[in-house]
Amino acid sequence: MKKILLSSLMICLIIFTGNTLRAQTCTACFTATPDTNNTQLINLDATCSNANPGTLYEWYVDGSLYSIYPSPTFQIPFLVSGQYTIQLIITDMGCSDTTSQIIFITPTCSANFTIYNNFGGGLFYFYPNMSWSPTATFSWDYGDGNTSTGISGMNNYLNSGTYNVCCIITDTAFGGCSDTACQIINVNSSYSCQADFYYNLTLTNPTTGSLYADAQFFSLYDPNNYSMNWYLNGALVQQGTSTSYNTILTATGLYDLKLVISDTNMVSCDSLTQIIFFNGGFIPNPNCYPCFTTLYNVSYDSIYFDASCSNIPLGGSLVWNINGSVFTDPGIGFMQGFAFPGTQYITLYAVDSNGVNCDSLFQFVYTITPPCSSCLTVSQIIGSTSDYTFDGSCTASATSYNWFVDNAFIITTSNPQFNYSFSQSGTYSVCLQTSDAMGNLCNQSCTTVVVTTPTATQFDLSGKVYQVDNSYNYSLAGNGDAKVYLIKLMTGGILDAVDSTTTDAFGSYSFNNKPIDDYRIKVALNPSATNYATNIPTYYNSALMWYNAQVVTLFGNTYNKDIYMSYGTNPGGTGFISGNVFLGSNKPARGGSEEVTLILIDQTTQLPAAYAKPNSNGDYTFTNIPFGNYKIFGELLNRASIPDDIVISATQTSFTNKNFVYNDNVVKPTNQSLSVKDVEAPLTLMIAPNPAQNSFNINNTGKQRSLRIMDMTGRTIQKFDLKSNENKAVDCSRWQRGIYLVEDIQAGQKRTYKLNIN
Repeated sequence: MKKILLSSLMICLIIFTGNTLRAQTCTACFTATPDTNNTQLINLDATCSNANPGTLYEWYVDGSLYSIYPSPTFQIPFLVSGQYTIQLIITDMGCSDTTSQIIFITPTCSANFTIYNNFGGGLFYFYPNMSWSPTATFSWDYGDGNTSTGISGMNNYLNSGTYNVCCIITDTAFGGCSDTACQIINVNSSYSCQADFYYNLTLTNPTTGSLYADAQFFSLYDPNNYSMNWYLNGALVQQGTSTSYNTILTATGLYDLKLVISDTNMVSCDSLTQIIFFNGGFIPNPNCYPCFTTLYNVSYDSIYFDASCSNIPLGGSLVWNINGSVFTDPGIGFMQGFAFPGTQYITLYAVDSNGVNCDSLFQFVYTITPPCSSCLTVSQIIGSTSDYTFDGSCTASATSYNWFVDNAFIITTSNPQFNYSFSQSGTYSVCLQTSDAMGNLCNQSCTTVVVTTPTATQFDLSGKVYQVDNSYNYSLAGNGDAKVYLIKLMTGGILDAVDSTTTDAFGSYSFNNKPIDDYRIKVALNPSATNYATNIPTYYNSALMWYNAQVVTLFGNTYNKDIYMSYGTNPGGTGFISGNVFLGSNKPARGGSEEVTLILIDQTTQLPAAYAKPNSNGDYTFTNIPFGNYKIFGELLNRASIPDDIVISATQTSFTNKNFVYNDNVVKPTNQSLSVKDVEAPLTLMIAPNPAQNSFNINNTGKQRSLRIMDMTGRTIQKFDLKSNENKAVDCSRWQRGIYLVEDIQAGQKRTYKLNIN
């Protein structure tokens, strides 16, 4: 009996010992990959770690704690390019493990920017759309002769009109990068009133500081009738028209600096107050220094600041400056919420027992807001049963609006209002997905629209025509300067112009009482127009070839189908090209809607350089062409286009007898034996607009095919299939500028096209 009890006791002891002495095992492991849209944002993934749920993941950058996070996935933005060591420590129920990796951050340059005109009038602000390195430099050209440098741009346009604003970003650090982006803005210079100023505070001696404030960014509702009133701690210290204020501060403390803009009757139109913290008598002290780390909370819209690593003498304190707001000694650690995403500017001051600032520390930190919620309203356009206006302006802090109809992406807009015409009756789902200034997508909001068949059978189609000059400024082509063609598909599958008109004094065109149908719109300047030589005949929406033109469905009155003409970028040179265009057996080219337009494309930029119209004998010429590689296309309704390649150089500047012939199928050079089957793809796969900015459409009018979009390194950007007669909108707003390749595979045959994103 004793032996049995002893044996049982030993078994229990072994089991107990095994269960209590068995060590917990965990293994730290992670991958670090640059974000596809920003190489300076590193995506960290520790799911390969051997860890249980509830494990804490501690992330360190170059030995400093960056975050403690309960999820194995994390992101870290790096402002400065270079080499970094990322360390991961996991702690899991009695065990801990660590691993590290060395990463290299290369600069990312994206000159794309957002435009703000919050107060109306001629005052515009311009901000880059992504993070940037402190080593990056920005250059702004506002299109009115004014320029500036700095991260953000600002310009007060004195005259109404259209301006081309360009941003150039360059970063020479660690490999270097450069990018340029331009946008067209329309300015109504009716003056607004906005008070705005920045300030600098510098020490002039150990106990005093020089305060300089500059209100150069202000705007006025009346530039000839105003007063700039400066207040310091509630007292009026300067009055007049000077946009700057300068004074000497002698005492440590908080200063309340206020700017009030008033008219000559002292009626205030706007004001701005900023709090300034001055630490007089700054004396560095090695035994008194600030130090802090940051820890994001789960929602990412607030940050916990931990200053326990600071060295503060007995009786000393800490003073925080967070985006201009001062917090005096809130404790070693505290949580601070942020109303807006993006970069936050943090300065921590260490103050000794005598109230003297002995050191300071400045850092950038980031906040990311959780997904916001989109909202939209809908209203039917008066007089129509198929035209609707959808409005997402009720969504707070939205800068980009993505619209979907029946789960199909339609367009991305910066305007919260979106007009849409339904082609047939039925019940439709319309959804809006917005994003904020940081690119964070908001939750989707949807509504249902019931469309009834209109009682009328004929409707109006109208819009404006904009021409462009050699400074890339757009203006209305009024007083009959432009002729507009209305084109539709006729019986037998042939496109033809069914009507034409000229623009009125306001640059507007209109086609009235047209039946329900699908139309294409083409515009060409008249020979008497000022910009006739450089404005290439263009289809709606900025397409040069008929098969890239966007189809306009008329199913109710359709407005605002504005056409922006394409510009021939020819800078001038010594090259000369001439030839003849024939119809069939040596018949000269016809005029009117059957007239061939010859378009010269610069193969380096993939942009049009010039165009030519054959005369009554079919003769055409291109003159003053610079050296380079070119293609000549013949554009004509219903015809495929086969190009002719030409190289203009110092050894050969003149080319004659560059003749083209066309028939019912194709326009081609007479020196080529290609037939229409060799250009089948352009007839069935249409990419427009090309060049594209924020989005483009791929329309498949042929059989089902597979498409792959690649950059010039061969990296796949997108991959998808297109069904027969399917149209797909592609968002390219976050792509880098440059040339992309669209690989088209149909029935085992592969074709590749160039796509220019600018």
